[in-house]
Amino acid sequence: MNADEAAIRDVLEQWASATRDGREDEVLANHLDELVMFDVLAPLQYTSAAQYRASWDGWQPDVHGSLQFALQDLSVQAGVDVGYAFGLLQCGGTLPDGTTFGETVRITFCLIKAGGAWKVAHQHVSRPVARG
Repeated sequence: MNADEAAIRDVLEQWASATRDGREDEVLANHLDELVMFDVLAPLQYTSAAQYRASWDGWQPDVHGSLQFALQDLSVQAGVDVGYAFGLLQCGGTLPDGTTFGETVRITFCLIKAGGAWKVAHQHVSRPVARG
């Protein structure tokens, strides 16, 4: 793994850690202000970090204890000023009533190197759709 790939991996680990630990002011610290983000919950598409942040109170689960939010099987590639990563994200926790939840979703990130630092320009989170 080269230095840029390690730096991208670190950016994504910081994102996961801030989310898991509820450090809301740090979750988007390495995201561009203007970005395109696709998420699993409505409205599905966001066109700025501020728009995404404004939606959190409507869907962020209130968990009792720690939140599970772990990157798995992350593959990272980096060029001179563009990089990407994809893998899985294990999410879960325990709600205040004791109900547990958990699921694995797919994640993809596109990053650009700006001012010597890697920033997320696109984030895509999706879940498989059951066919029946």
